Amino acid sequence: MINIKSKILLTCSLLLFYSCMEPNIEDLWSYEINSSFETNGFARDISINNDTVFIAAGQSGVQVWDLNSMSLIKSFFGYYEGGSFLEFEDVALIEYNKINNLLFVTESNKDVMIFNYDSEDSLRYRNTIMSARTKDFISFANGEDEFVMYSADNDDGMKWGIYGLDTTNLFGIEFIEWTPSAGGEIYTPGKPTGIDSDGISRIAMTVDQIGVEVFSLDSLGSEPQLIGRVNTAGNALAVKLVQDGVFVACDNAGAVYIPNESFSSASSKTYPFAQDLTVNSVTVKDRFAVLSIGSKGISVYDISDPTNPIDKGIFPIGYAYNAKFWNDKIIVCTREGLQILNLKL
Repeated sequence: MINIKSKILLTCSLLLFYSCMEPNIEDLWSYEINSSFETNGFARDISINNDTVFIAAGQSGVQVWDLNSMSLIKSFFGYYEGGSFLEFEDVALIEYNKINNLLFVTESNKDVMIFNYDSEDSLRYRNTIMSARTKDFISFANGEDEFVMYSADNDDGMKWGIYGLDTTNLFGIEFIEWTPSAGGEIYTPGKPTGIDSDGISRIAMTVDQIGVEVFSLDSLGSEPQLIGRVNTAGNALAVKLVQDGVFVACDNAGAVYIPNESFSSASSKTYPFAQDLTVNSVTVKDRFAVLSIGSKGISVYDISDPTNPIDKGIFPIGYAYNAKFWNDKIIVCTREGLQILNLKL
């Protein structure tokens, strides 16, 4: 039988253990909701252009909102192709190309659709690119009438291409498409899930149970060259490039920071954090890292020292898919729509 002295020692040990595990409440940050946008469908992804936000709204298609007036500009539930109106099924990814007035849209596990968007009421379908197993993509304008895209293909690895505007006139009918002038595929073992690039010298791609791969670029549009691969705990789902390394969302293993040197050396140092959370995506700005953690909302970390991220609190704002920064605010994509937050440090 445990005596009273042993019970006291055990209780003190447990209190010390949990005080080390849990952040000091005085050190936590708080938040206030600046505004909310109800999107009907789940807000799965966003692309921000100045004060305009383009929303991948799941079964509700594509929505365009004014962030300043908090007003809906336009909803697109579908598009015309070849004279037929086709409804969106489940829009999951979206990205706006300002220079060429293009909107890239992907439905769940499908190819990338290209639309021309140059006015509030116009969403004109052009063509599709990449593959029907696209999990994530990122693009960069390469001057007028040209762009470069890299995608994480769940079957074939990384796909990349340089696309140019191709306009033809047949029997008085104008056909406009974006066609590739260069590109290719880079095989990787495993299933690619996420991708990020600075558009200058590096690309990072998460590969599910394999971990994360980093590639070098000689220039935008050049063929990526593998630098190295680092295994991660859990399933690597999404990645964010920063100057000195990458932050990776690792599903039920939390998140991890990996410095650049780990991809080109045998040491492969990694710095895991948030290991008690299930992390779907990560976004970073300055000393802030925001983790989207599904039904629990978001978790915020101070990454002033990326090798030692400091927990600053969990914000239960609904089921969160991902988040992005807009000026000094955080925009979170949730099942209820968009939540725009102010951090209170």
